[in-house]
Amino acid sequence: MSKNGSEKNAKVPVYWSTILLGLIVAAIFLVAIFSYQIQETERALVITMGEITGERGPGLHLRWPLPIQEIVKYDIRERCFEGNTGSLEETMTQDEKNVIVGIYTIYSIQDLKQFKNAAKSLDSAEEYLSNRMRTVKGAVIGQFRFDQMINTDPKKMKLAEIEKAMFDQIAPDVKARYGLKVVKVGIRTISVPAKISTAITERMKKERETAASIDKQKGKVEAEKIKTDANQKKREVITKAEAEAKKLMAEGDADAAREYAVFSQNPELAAYLRKLDSLKRIVKTKTTLVLGTDSAPFDLFNMKVGELHQQAPAKSVPAK
Repeated sequence: MSKNGSEKNAKVPVYWSTILLGLIVAAIFLVAIFSYQIQETERALVITMGEITGERGPGLHLRWPLPIQEIVKYDIRERCFEGNTGSLEETMTQDEKNVIVGIYTIYSIQDLKQFKNAAKSLDSAEEYLSNRMRTVKGAVIGQFRFDQMINTDPKKMKLAEIEKAMFDQIAPDVKARYGLKVVKVGIRTISVPAKISTAITERMKKERETAASIDKQKGKVEAEKIKTDANQKKREVITKAEAEAKKLMAEGDADAAREYAVFSQNPELAAYLRKLDSLKRIVKTKTTLVLGTDSAPFDLFNMKVGELHQQAPAKSVPAK
């Protein structure tokens, strides 16, 4: 009896664990059927019995299972689209020159309901966008000259104006038709056909050579100007120095003339002063000389006191 009771008690945990596992599986199944998850980069349309009844953003949402409700998700991230056709076609400019221009469009899905009703798929919307890009590109480029797209001087290029003109025609159209938001229309590549690339290269080479020649000529003119200014300053310095030298020479001649006038009145005084000056210069430094006293200016040492007084300048006595 106790043995049978223990066997029944042992089977109970297995029975309840199976039920619990079944309930968990059923709950997961029900959650999967009656809810759905939308990512941050997505938006969704809720279609109930074939009619669009709402739009949902990121998060976990409840729903009725198919066929009552259908959830259609859309990736709303920006896409860069370069077009399916016409990217390598030649386009004629305003001055009737051919260029090969590749453009791109950055867009995103903005109006989900309009996109759902107008486009069967994203491919069909991009097919229309590609054709529109091709048409607008030809029309806009035909309004600009060749040198406004290809030029060695960036200031003469009108690429920003071309991009804006294409944007103004493409963006409103695809938004009204498919609910797409165009963020930018840009130029990806610009090239020229092989048959005219050589001529363009030669023309650009000549333009650069002309610009280099002009710069070289400007350099020569500037160098001549600098050289002329330097020579002018040189002449001014030399003229000023010569004037200063002439002034000093004139002052020296005037002093010499005054001294000559004084010495001409008293030659002996002049000879005496010259000898005395020479003697001062000779004995100024510590120099040992062995010379005779019979030659000037050392003959002063042989003169007597009376003779020195006779050659020395007499003091002027004021008249009484």
